[in-house]
Amino acid sequence: MFVSEGWIDVRKLATVTGVSRATLYRHYRDRDRLLGEVVWRHAAADLAKLRKKNRGRGAVGIADTVQGLLQISAARSSMRTFLAEHTDVAMRVLTSKHGVVQERFIDAIAELIVAEIGEPADIDVHTLAYAIVRVGESFYYRDYITGEPADNTAAAIIINRLLR
Repeated sequence: MFVSEGWIDVRKLATVTGVSRATLYRHYRDRDRLLGEVVWRHAAADLAKLRKKNRGRGAVGIADTVQGLLQISAARSSMRTFLAEHTDVAMRVLTSKHGVVQERFIDAIAELIVAEIGEPADIDVHTLAYAIVRVGESFYYRDYITGEPADNTAAAIIINRLLR
């Protein structure tokens, strides 16, 4: 449903899957959480593919991986629809500390940092990963934040500089 429509209608999902809305809400807590789980499932698969492709390349590999993930996401019509037609919900689902997407993205980037360049001596790895994720978000969602076009290349350049 999300892939084809860029949205999940919980009532329709319950009907299609043959479970009650109450069961869906018991499992996922609310629609935002359900949307976040769906988005993260795609992002995690993309991240795994990109990690294999960019493995062993240090700061450049990390920056390339983040840029690749942003580009894949931007190319998905479901993500474009989600952001364009449900901007407030999308921003909350994708960037809120209360959602699953940002938290898991930070954890994944922290793992990538440790694997590619080692544990930083002067800063907590999750703090560094948080900064990288926020840089990526800032440039990916720039159209919705400032009205300027997204610039995933600039995000990758900045992330590479942060990690050097």
